[in-house]
Amino acid sequence: MTLPTAGVHAQTARTVYVNSAIGNDGANAGSESSPYRTISYALQQANEGTIVRVATGTYSPETGERFPLQLKSGITLQGNDSTKGQDIVIRGGGGYLSPTFARQSTTIVAQKGSIVQGLTITNPNTRGTGIWVETGNPTIANNTFINNLREGVFVSGNAAPRIANNVFSRNSASGLSIARDAQGEVMNNVFDNTGFGIQVSDNAAPTIANNQVLRNQDGIVISHSSRPILRQNRIEENVRYGVVIVADARPDFGSIGNPGGNTVKSNGLADVFNMNLAMTIATDANQIGKVENSNKPDVAEAPIEAPVVEPPKTVRPTTTKPAPAQPPKRSRAKR
Repeated sequence: MTLPTAGVHAQTARTVYVNSAIGNDGANAGSESSPYRTISYALQQANEGTIVRVATGTYSPETGERFPLQLKSGITLQGNDSTKGQDIVIRGGGGYLSPTFARQSTTIVAQKGSIVQGLTITNPNTRGTGIWVETGNPTIANNTFINNLREGVFVSGNAAPRIANNVFSRNSASGLSIARDAQGEVMNNVFDNTGFGIQVSDNAAPTIANNQVLRNQDGIVISHSSRPILRQNRIEENVRYGVVIVADARPDFGSIGNPGGNTVKSNGLADVFNMNLAMTIATDANQIGKVENSNKPDVAEAPIEAPVVEPPKTVRPTTTKPAPAQPPKRSRAKR
């Protein structure tokens, strides 16, 4: 798959620059020598096709950002692709009213034709999402999603994004969640050390190919009536299960004539836990270790709604007063 980059628009699009350390949000700013200070202000000035180039630094409420950052159609938000944005951090989140999932907290809302690349994105808020996608076909590539208090990317509605070459690590609930009627492509990403690496639910039918899904609680959790296509993924060393299939979900693992080529092995309790007993796993078309078929309802449940991750409750110490001394009881034994 060929990913669109900022270079595709370079000859015709306007480019504006942002630097949180030396920038200034003013009418005469936005050039490379006199950049804007905040991404929020730059996006307000941007029209379709504008490239917003983000310099090294941190972009947060403390530096003046207002979240969520709304990427209008055709806007490119570009950092450093070569480092996957390790030195360009967007940290924060704000209220977003989703048409399909009600109120959410998200850092970025990506819309039709927008591009997000070369950034580190984290949302430390309760139920925090890094990027929310609900419509269109945005491209999300070469980013790092880390320490989001729910998931790195949430895809809903009928969106069909391209999500490629990203790193998802240490996100509390999931690296990536795909719900409702969403489709799109999830390719060449790393999902490491998070809750569910990938969660697919409702009627979603994305293509998930050439990803590394390693050392999560569960690798890929597929639920409801979803129909993802799985090809050439490496799903290993997850704490509980490599792939979990719930309810009426029917992932496409390929066939002898069209091999899936997935490697699912060395996971903790089983490599595939199949709760849809009407489905047969195509082990001949993949390298799959232990398959467990069961209708046991309490294993790695995939949340029906967007998962809720609450912060740990603070336990207040209590002062216990000593009980007053009681007089000795008289013996009632008969004389």
